[in-house]
Amino acid sequence: MQGIYGKESEPVDNSDFDLPELQGETIEEHFMNIGEAVAKPYLGLASEFARVKDKQMPRLPENSEWVMQAGWTKYSADGSRTRVAAPDAKDQTLVFDVEVVVQDSPFPVMAAAASVSAWYFWVSPYLSGDSLHPRHLIPLMNPDQHQKQQPRLVIGHNIGYDRARIQEERLLKRPPIAFLDTMSLHVSGGGLCNQQRSTWIRYSKAKKDNDQEYLQLNADTEKFFDVSSLNSLREVAQHYCKITMDKSKRDVFVDGTIQDVRNDFAQLAGYCARDVDTTWRVYSKVFPAFRKKCPHPVSFAGMLIMIEGYLPVDRSWPEYVKRSEELLAKLSDAVSVKIRELAEEALKAESPMDDPWLKNLDWTAVPQKYTRAVYKVDGSYAKGGEPRPYTNQVLPGYPQWYRDLWDTKLKRIHITVRSRLAPYLLKLKWLGYPLYHSSAHGWTFRVPSADYHRSLEDEPSDTQLGQPSFKNMRKLSFPTDPEHADYESIPVADVDGVYFKVPHSDGPDANCGSPLAKGYQTAIEDGTLSSSYAMAKQAMDMNAMCSYWMSARERVKSQFVVWNGTIEDAHTGKPLDLGLPKKDGEQLGVILPMVVPMGTITRRAVESTWATASNAKKNRLGSEVKSMIRCPEGFRFVGADVDSEELWISALIGDSQFRTHGATAFGWMTLQGTKAAGTDLHSNSARILGIGRGSAKVFNYGRIYGAGVKYATTLLLRFNPNMTDIEALEKANRLYASTKGNSMRNRKLFGRPFWHGGSESYMFNQLEAIATSDDPRTPVLGCAITDALKKSVAGSRFMTSRVNWVVQSSGVDYLHMLLVSMSYLARLYRIDMRFVISVHDEVRYMVAEHDVHRAALALQISNLWVRSLFSYRMGMEDLPQSVAFFSAVDVDHVLRKEVDMDCLTPTNPMPIPPGACYTISDTLRLTNGGCLDSPDSLSDSKFRLVNYSTPASEGAVMPRKDTHLHLPLTAVDEKNQPDSI
Repeated sequence: MQGIYGKESEPVDNSDFDLPELQGETIEEHFMNIGEAVAKPYLGLASEFARVKDKQMPRLPENSEWVMQAGWTKYSADGSRTRVAAPDAKDQTLVFDVEVVVQDSPFPVMAAAASVSAWYFWVSPYLSGDSLHPRHLIPLMNPDQHQKQQPRLVIGHNIGYDRARIQEERLLKRPPIAFLDTMSLHVSGGGLCNQQRSTWIRYSKAKKDNDQEYLQLNADTEKFFDVSSLNSLREVAQHYCKITMDKSKRDVFVDGTIQDVRNDFAQLAGYCARDVDTTWRVYSKVFPAFRKKCPHPVSFAGMLIMIEGYLPVDRSWPEYVKRSEELLAKLSDAVSVKIRELAEEALKAESPMDDPWLKNLDWTAVPQKYTRAVYKVDGSYAKGGEPRPYTNQVLPGYPQWYRDLWDTKLKRIHITVRSRLAPYLLKLKWLGYPLYHSSAHGWTFRVPSADYHRSLEDEPSDTQLGQPSFKNMRKLSFPTDPEHADYESIPVADVDGVYFKVPHSDGPDANCGSPLAKGYQTAIEDGTLSSSYAMAKQAMDMNAMCSYWMSARERVKSQFVVWNGTIEDAHTGKPLDLGLPKKDGEQLGVILPMVVPMGTITRRAVESTWATASNAKKNRLGSEVKSMIRCPEGFRFVGADVDSEELWISALIGDSQFRTHGATAFGWMTLQGTKAAGTDLHSNSARILGIGRGSAKVFNYGRIYGAGVKYATTLLLRFNPNMTDIEALEKANRLYASTKGNSMRNRKLFGRPFWHGGSESYMFNQLEAIATSDDPRTPVLGCAITDALKKSVAGSRFMTSRVNWVVQSSGVDYLHMLLVSMSYLARLYRIDMRFVISVHDEVRYMVAEHDVHRAALALQISNLWVRSLFSYRMGMEDLPQSVAFFSAVDVDHVLRKEVDMDCLTPTNPMPIPPGACYTISDTLRLTNGGCLDSPDSLSDSKFRLVNYSTPASEGAVMPRKDTHLHLPLTAVDEKNQPDSI
């Protein structure tokens, strides 16, 4: 069925080299030990602080006790105040919160911190009046202890935001500070999936309003309502501690000025400190719960690493923003000019009611108004009493639609592509038929009744060939009663037309809000959405070109860049040197991505800009944003994308039932199917659906994440606007029958639906078995699902999110193990590198040029170790060499998806020189045969991978014939190995 049998597999080069010694007798012990090593001492500090009782914490000072003096002030338990350079070194664990005057600058104005011995409060010199500018960062380490700095753990709610305002984090060589996010701790155990969030909000409102009718009708919601909450500190504090927070003072920071903060300093300082106090109380609840949910030290250490992101930029960053803004303004003006020209042309139409687009505009004209006449006694006009036209009447005699567009300041009409009238003025057509906007159905298209009836014929005539068929489309109906709320006179009076919805990506029940929205770009490009005006096509192309920057510009422009030498060092008062190597006159800066390391219930990281940044596209203004992250001189970005990470994990879970790689059809396809031969998963799905391979990827991941036929149908309609609802449903059913299989719903036998007959049935049975167990946990690191999705709470609901959790949360385990392994190897072999960012299955480091290939080798070894533990935990003690290593490790001078992307866009006309990528064979050659040490210091105590070949037993199905790497799970003495191995 998959088209794999009998086809040659791609050969895999043999990779034979010595590995670093495992830290334990098994690969499982190894990860436990290196996880504990990387987590030290922060896991111990976190655990100890979580055990602190209320009476052990220092008293929270009263509002009147806070002093507005620049820098840090220590408030001791005995009531004394001391000015300090930074919190004391002995106070290794701090709960921390920062406040910013949003309208003024992104720099902090105040911060509060609490330890077990004292309170600390920081005031910006700008706030205290000691500085004329706001460019000040918060120091957390005392410079007098620079040589022997004690590790420090900083705890906060959404701590990534606060971290971006700490001075030491901007330095290339950062001190030993770790950041622990209470929001992430909560989300992993008490968070909500998307389906639950809106229901939770409505239920919460009903509780506050004591709406008994709603509460009774939605009694099932109470089960997950009681064990979960939204993610804000206010909601989390109420959920765990029954604390009702007053956040009204927050508005001063959001909407006020620096003077407003000065005027109300005592109250606002108290507000900031109370947030710290509440965060500590929340932490004392969520951290112990997190350790029960995610007991492995790798999960804790991986979370700490994820928040350490570091993005270097140079002068190309502000130039990029400036170019994008200027081109956006230019193109937007050009589009508006073209639409204004069309509006002026429409105004001159002689018979607008005969035009299928213009007749939908409001042509009601308001006549010229005159002043009241003043008469003499004899009936003649008094002096100056003649009726005169109103001087302030707007466009008398013009149709209403034109008057609605008039801008009194500009003295002309103002219209953009987002205007409701734009599709009419552009005379847009769907499948060649004019658009009409319905208040009830959104944008629709009108088909003449004759064309509609012809398309229903079983045998199309010659004139019909190539014309769209409406046989399976849902015809719209309109209320005929004028008193009805949805009555529309135009379609009701149109006896010669039939109306259909313009398809929407969310399915047949969703309305199209704008046919010029981003989701309809494919329809514009393939001609499904068209116009008879050449000018209209240009306007649509320009709009599409601007779409990315219009959606991303505010996030990009708000990135908090700190430039080298532009702010004062908090300790010395001199310009702060970030430690970045530079040439004369070169401008360098740093962005710290504000990451929530576990921002979803699957524990994936969340970040608003870089985690969602587009890859560069030739026709998308500003889409080269990632490539604006650039290495300083002497460094390179080193990283890799995990090859088909979640597909491989899913296949492995299915294969685990037989303890053999490739034992299931899906597992075999994942290992042996190839893109070139058209036998990989994506090519197979593309063939079934009749779509491109790229589009098939979306279907496959959606299906594996638990999405059903309805989701696949919606996607098909998005990718194929000409396809009918019924055709899309038939194709989706065919895909699911051949992949997921058919469901046998005999709960007495299986306790849940049982899938059979499809290439992925074994996998789905195993995924659902995990998702519906009493205590679902990831198979490798043993992380538990959020309480809101446990079987005892959710019952049989939210299965898409629960199956999705098994796959994606296992993917997070993979990432955390990879990060921890890299951290361990970098420390062990003194590799000069710093973590940059990770986006799902991508990881990037900034590495000194002399260590680039050692870092690449460390990545390959880490990947091998991670896949080994996955296999081992699934009951398989070997690993196919085809998945043991990254297909390649990228070495580049800019951040981008592929090293050979030229990143040409409308705002970047010059191609960016390519980077390089290295296979495992290349890396072994460049590291003296796979040596992480320097060439003259080879270690004698290494483990090795031993090649072996096992003949297939009679009737057995071997996943592939190429070499496997045997993973010895105990120590191997190389000198005493038999020659046959």
